Amino acid sequence: MTAERWDGGTAERSHGGAARRVGRPRCRAAALPLLPLLPLLPFLPLHAQDAPAALARAERAYASATSLRAEFGQVISNPMLGDPETSNGTLFLVKPDKFAMRFAKPEGDRIVADGTWLWAYTPSTVPNQVIRQPVPTSGAATPNLFAQFVDRPLERYDATYGGRDTVAGEAVELVTLVPKARDLGFRRATVAISERTGWIRRVVIIEDSGQRRTLVLTALTPNADVPKDEVTFTPPRGTKVVSP
Repeated sequence: MTAERWDGGTAERSHGGAARRVGRPRCRAAALPLLPLLPLLPFLPLHAQDAPAALARAERAYASATSLRAEFGQVISNPMLGDPETSNGTLFLVKPDKFAMRFAKPEGDRIVADGTWLWAYTPSTVPNQVIRQPVPTSGAATPNLFAQFVDRPLERYDATYGGRDTVAGEAVELVTLVPKARDLGFRRATVAISERTGWIRRVVIIEDSGQRRTLVLTALTPNADVPKDEVTFTPPRGTKVVSP
């Protein structure tokens, strides 16, 4: 009859009253350094944290919608002009080429790209004037506000992954885009892409002039019913239309 009693690192094994101590098997020391890594595993993301993966998610989100309505907050900073300029309102997008910003602050201001012209009406500063110009293909006023960053981005930009952040309580991934061409109107843009939906929730643009424009989007509604009069513009009576 054999009986065993384990005592820490050794065991006593007896054979009919005679006992001898048996050494406990030892673990290889090489396995020990792996142990501190185990608690980190549950925190690893389920998707690849890199620029191409984040941009691909944004491209899929944009491709899935024909229109968008969102609330926006905007801050324009230019050290040459003093304090930052803040504004907010509602943004409308109708693919492929219509875009509008109706401002609540300053109240009454509007920017409208109707598919042919870009109209800028700012009665808060110049009440009797409307600026009309061809629709720009890049920058914060283009109807391609989203498409310019998700349409073949790796061909058009040098992309750098910037880590994770939150916008209005939603987890996002940051990607900085530096244009490969020099005619886009800005030096670089950092987009914050929702981990949950893929929609761009924040854009920070450093323009060629050095001016910094930050646009934050909340209450996004893809495939929204956008009233026609939001993406068309008729100059108010008595205003002068100026084309730069």
